[in-house]
Amino acid sequence: MIKPNNAKLIFAAMVFIGGVATADEHGHVHHQFAKDVDAFHAVLAPVWHARPGPERTQDACAKVSEMARLASEIRSTNATQLVASIPALKAKCESDKGSVDAALYDVHEAFHRLIDAKPGTVKQK
Repeated sequence: MIKPNNAKLIFAAMVFIGGVATADEHGHVHHQFAKDVDAFHAVLAPVWHARPGPERTQDACAKVSEMARLASEIRSTNATQLVASIPALKAKCESDKGSVDAALYDVHEAFHRLIDAKPGTVKQK
C-alpha cells in the first residue's frame, strides 16, 4: 500500500516529468486547441466517439451543417481539407445513410490532419 505522502510525491513526479493528461467522458485526451478548432472538435468528438449505428448516423447527419459552419470559421490554421471533407458527409446524409460512417471517418481523418499539421499554415481569406 502506498502511504499518502508517497502518493503525493509520485503524483508530483508525474506532473514534473511528463504532465498528466486528462480525459473526457469518452476517454479522449484533451488537447490545447485554438478556440475555433476546439469549437469544431466539441461537435465532432461526441459523434465520432459514439457507438457506430443508426443513432450515430442520425446524430452525424443532424450536426453536419453545424460542422460545415464551424469548419469554415476556422482561421487559426489551414482548414481547407477539413472544409472539403464535409460536403461528402452531407451528401451521404441526404442520399445514402449506409455510407455515412465512411464519410464521417473521412471528416475525422481530415480533422486529425488539421491538428497534426505543423504550425504556421494559416488559412487566408
